[in-house]
Amino acid sequence: MTEHAVHDDDFRPASDTGRFFDWASTAPLSRACVRAVAEFSAAAAAHRSPPDFQSERTAGLDALRARIRTVFGARPDAEVALVRSVSEASSALAGGLTVPPGGEVLVTAADHPAHAAPWCRLAGRRADVRLRTLPCLPSGLVDLERAALLLSERTAVVACTHLTHLDGVLQPVAELAALAKRLSPAVVVVDAAQSVGRVPVDFDALGVDVLLASGRKALLGPMGAGFVIAAPGVLDGLSPLLLSPRNCEARTAADGAWQPGPRERGGAAALEGNLPDLSALDGLLASLSAYQRAGPRHLASVCRTTAADVPVAAVHAGFRMFGPASAPGGYGIVRVCSPRVADHRAVKSRLRARGWSVAATKEWLRVSVHACTAPGDVAALFDNLAPFGAPGPTARSVP
Repeated sequence: MTEHAVHDDDFRPASDTGRFFDWASTAPLSRACVRAVAEFSAAAAAHRSPPDFQSERTAGLDALRARIRTVFGARPDAEVALVRSVSEASSALAGGLTVPPGGEVLVTAADHPAHAAPWCRLAGRRADVRLRTLPCLPSGLVDLERAALLLSERTAVVACTHLTHLDGVLQPVAELAALAKRLSPAVVVVDAAQSVGRVPVDFDALGVDVLLASGRKALLGPMGAGFVIAAPGVLDGLSPLLLSPRNCEARTAADGAWQPGPRERGGAAALEGNLPDLSALDGLLASLSAYQRAGPRHLASVCRTTAADVPVAAVHAGFRMFGPASAPGGYGIVRVCSPRVADHRAVKSRLRARGWSVAATKEWLRVSVHACTAPGDVAALFDNLAPFGAPGPTARSVP
């Protein structure tokens, strides 16, 4: 990692990442995060009353909610829910948002399975809900012209992805949200798991209703710490998927008998039935603060500069770009393949034995970088991949 890449030392990874190229999965923890989690554990161990400690730290979560609003451009009255993951939040929304009989849910072909699956299940369980898929163009971008034809008064939900997990395609979310607002009553839910920390994200500018994010990827936060930002009032009618005293009140009669129909809390509380992982959330706050100090726009620029080296190094090593025809991997996530390799998972295993980390399926390797990735490390990775590449110039492969 070059010294000028990250302005704030606290946002540098706590571990050596010279051979790490799987940032789009689960990233290493920032130094700020590691320190905060250690301090939390020490404070918890020293406290004489664990219940009081839990109550005190839970009350302090409003500082994290405020930081999330500030960093991601949400107005002060936007709701923020603290969740374990995007998968958990997507499931809760699909199970709790009101989709009327005859309603339609529009998902996109670019969505991560974890974001699409809850809506697929909803349509599978309800014969009166129609699931529709917005296709992508050869560029990997969603087809906005087709979206204008699919959206209607029946569209109850639009679920889309901000930055795709396979090829790093930045989707025209603001344009899609504007179409949805003009042509339908839909709630627009965007999966920003890959974009937060990788590109500057401005919730209000995107114009969506709900944004789901993970802390364990480009934000260098811990596993089990994610968040949801929602426009005021959007979650008011949300029914909790997971019930606990944090979001409902179960009532008894005078004789002590339990009564049907607990009193539920809507809004952000509906998404917070789980007991919060206070240690992980402390780590997320520390990493998010360090990210803000380091400068989201600066970090995005550094990441894009490093990402531009990947396609060049891949071709020189005899690999082809795999995926949408015009996806340049400009946001730091790209797939490559070699015509000489029958199963790229075997290449991943060989790399792993040498200390390198990439993602793989049979057909491709996924290489993802971060602002903390040094250009020299990209060159070294593809030096190690060269024995598996095809000799001579290669052309882009479009499956």
